[in-house]
Amino acid sequence: MKFSISLEGLDALEALPGKSNQARQAIARAMHDDASTVLNESKRIVPVDLGTLKNSGKVSRPKVTANEIEVDITYGGAAAPYAIYVHENPEARHAPGKTYKYLERPMMAHADKFARNVKIAFLAWLKGGI
Repeated sequence: MKFSISLEGLDALEALPGKSNQARQAIARAMHDDASTVLNESKRIVPVDLGTLKNSGKVSRPKVTANEIEVDITYGGAAAPYAIYVHENPEARHAPGKTYKYLERPMMAHADKFARNVKIAFLAWLKGGI
């Protein structure tokens, strides 16, 4: 199970001579922080049998290019077939407080905060970085 968060249109950062890479890195850190928040929220509701699925949750390091920054939030590894089944099956039985769509739900709940948090982090960098 994988969700990606991508930010595009970073070519506008070229207007910051000599600082565009630093700006990308500041944005990438903010994206990684938000993805980590989503993963932590997800781990509170992910179904647990032996713990393999819960322990497989990860946030990737940001992949930074000139025009895009991408961060992946994943569950899987050895638990990949189980991860998809449990995530998509509303009929699967879970302990109280655990549920299907364990990654999608926190991702959607956090979506409105994501852009705001990245903007705040970028503006903070802008104030201190130039």
